[in-house]
Amino acid sequence: HNLVSWIQLKQKEGYTIIGVEQNLSSTNISNFEFPQKTILLLGKEKEGIPIPYSPFVEHCIQIPPLGIIRSLNVHVSGAICIWEYSKQ
Repeated sequence: HNLVSWIQLKQKEGYTIIGVEQNLSSTNISNFEFPQKTILLLGKEKEGIPIPYSPFVEHCIQIPPLGIIRSLNVHVSGAICIWEYSKQ
């Protein structure tokens, strides 16, 4: 659980933990304003963010699917999120 300790340290340093996954409370990425100090937490493909890390997620964003595709590969999702963050 070194990741849990690292996340807690970063939160104390003022970082916001943003989860990238589709759930009922997710905000569309194009409607989300990223805090300057952002850490993206991406889950496993098809499984999402592992339960031990969920309590640290302060906001959840999703990339809306187009067509019949329900989800993107995790590396593609990460790249899109970094692009959107850098645009802001």
